[in-house]
Amino acid sequence: MEKCPFAPAKNIDQDSELAKSPVGNYSEYLQLNSLLQLQVRRTDDPLAHDEHLFIVMHQNTELWFKQILYELQSIQQILHNSKVCEKSQQIVFQRLVRINCILRIMVQQFEIMETMSSIDFQAFRGIFKDGQSGFQSTQFRLLEKIIGIKEGQRCCTFLEGLSDDKKEAAKDKDDEEDICSLIFEWLSRTPALDQFITSYEKVVGDEVKNLLHAAEEIRLIDPSESNNFSKEAESMRSNFAIIFDSHEFENSSRKQGRRIPYLAFMGALMINCYATEPRFSVPYEIIKNLVDMDELLAKWRFAHAMMAKRIIGGRQGTGGSKGYIYLRSTVSDRYMPFVGLFEVASFVLPPQKLPALTPSMKREISRVYTG
Repeated sequence: MEKCPFAPAKNIDQDSELAKSPVGNYSEYLQLNSLLQLQVRRTDDPLAHDEHLFIVMHQNTELWFKQILYELQSIQQILHNSKVCEKSQQIVFQRLVRINCILRIMVQQFEIMETMSSIDFQAFRGIFKDGQSGFQSTQFRLLEKIIGIKEGQRCCTFLEGLSDDKKEAAKDKDDEEDICSLIFEWLSRTPALDQFITSYEKVVGDEVKNLLHAAEEIRLIDPSESNNFSKEAESMRSNFAIIFDSHEFENSSRKQGRRIPYLAFMGALMINCYATEPRFSVPYEIIKNLVDMDELLAKWRFAHAMMAKRIIGGRQGTGGSKGYIYLRSTVSDRYMPFVGLFEVASFVLPPQKLPALTPSMKREISRVYTG
C-alpha cells in the first residue's frame, strides 16, 4: 500500500525561544500585555475618538489575514504532492471551510466600521499625510499571490505601495506554484477522466438527436413546437461543442482570462456529476469551497469599496489610489482565480441523463489511495 505523501507543515516558531519557554497563565500564553499595548492613537483630540476603532479593526483584519495565510500555506504544501490521498483531501476541505468561515466574519465586520461617520474619520485622517494605506498590507498581497492572482491580472502594479523589504517576498517566482495551479493539476488527474469525456460526448450527442427527432415527428402537426425543439437541439449542440474540443476550449479560456486547463475543467465537471460517488464526495466539497472562497473574497472587496464610498465619498485614498473607484475595479473576474470552476454549472446535465459509470470506470475510481 502506498504511503500517503502528507506531512503537516512545519511551524516556523517551534525553534524560537518563546516556544521553549513555559506556557504560563492565560495572559502570558496570549502575550496580552504586549498585544493590548499596540492600539496606540496618534492624536489626543477628543473629536478623534474613532481612531481607536480604526486601529482595532485593521489590526484584527491583519490577524485574520495571518490565519488565512497559515491555512493556505498548509494546503499549498499538501497539493505539491503528485498524489493527494483521501486523508489529505479531507484536511484540505476542512481548512478551506475554516478559511471561508473567517472570510464571512471579515465581510460582516465592515458593519462595525460603518458605525464611523465620514466626519468621524476626517477628525483623524490628517495623520496619514505620508500615504499610510491598507494598500500597503503585505499579508493581503501574499494572500492574493498564494491563491493565484497574477501581477498581470491586476488593475494596477502588484508591488505598488509595498516597502522595499517586502517587495521581494511578494514577487511572482517561476519556481513557485500557487494553489490555483496546484488545484488544476490535481483535477487534471481525476480517475477515469478519458472514459468520462467519451461517454459524456455520446450522451450529449444522443440528446441532440432525440430533440431533432422530436422536432421532425411533430413538424406537420405543430410547426411552432417543432421549431422550438430544433432551436433547443442547435443551442445544446453549439453550447456543448466547446467542452469536446480541447484546443477551442483552451483558446476561449485564454481570451476570457481564465486559467483553467481543459482536463482540469472536465475533471471538475465529472466530480460535479458524480458527487454522490464516495471517491468524489470530498473532491466535490473542495471544489465547492474554492468557489465559495472566490465569491467571499469578491464580497469582501465589494464591502470594502462600499465602506470607502460611505466614508470618503469620491476622494482619493490615503495611499494615493483612486479610493472607491480603485476598490470597485477589483470586484471582477480578473481577481477570481477559480472563476473557471463557476462555469462548470453551464455543462451539467440532469441526473436522469448522466451516462452510467461503466465497470471499468467504477474499478478505476474505486482504487483508494490511503497510505
